[in-house]
Amino acid sequence: MCGRYEIYQEVRDEYLEALIKDALRVSDKLGAGMKPFGEIRPTDVAPVIAPSALHRRIGAFPMQWGFNHPRRGMLVFNTRMETAPEKDLFVSSIDERRCLIPASRYFEWKKTDADRKTRFAFSAETGDPLYLAGLYIRTSDKRQLPCFSILTQDAEKTIREIHPRMPVLVPFSRAEEWLSPDTDFHEFIYNLSVPVTASKSP
Repeated sequence: MCGRYEIYQEVRDEYLEALIKDALRVSDKLGAGMKPFGEIRPTDVAPVIAPSALHRRIGAFPMQWGFNHPRRGMLVFNTRMETAPEKDLFVSSIDERRCLIPASRYFEWKKTDADRKTRFAFSAETGDPLYLAGLYIRTSDKRQLPCFSILTQDAEKTIREIHPRMPVLVPFSRAEEWLSPDTDFHEFIYNLSVPVTASKSP
């Protein structure tokens, strides 16, 4: 489960900084009100990396995190990678609408007793940005914004005691591979490793 992530205002990554600027230009043109930095919550509009619909060129676009399930009414903002291919909502997204969500770190909460939870921040051991694998769908939203859901997997052993699930993290070196519709979903997603470190966060 991933219910919050953050993009540092001081990005310190030229590629990611350029992508955020591109997404901001699109957001301003659409009046989408994208949130480029800070803590991102479900229903926020955030920068997302994906191939363009027309030319399949990789760029950054404003997308809304999460959407209302058409039958159940619940907000869908995480999707298990193990069952995503079986869901009607994502049949066309599995190959054609993959995306990457850039983040400086993401958050999880560990229950410490009946009434209290401790928040932990997870970031790459290298200090580099994280790229969370996601799928997006087209909606009838009046802003015509796509909506994305973050794929999750069983947590690595080193962090499982904090939370049993974690986002699927794609190494930057394999970003284009993930975004290509020619890449087999199952072969790719079960062979990833991005070491993360956890620390308590206020």
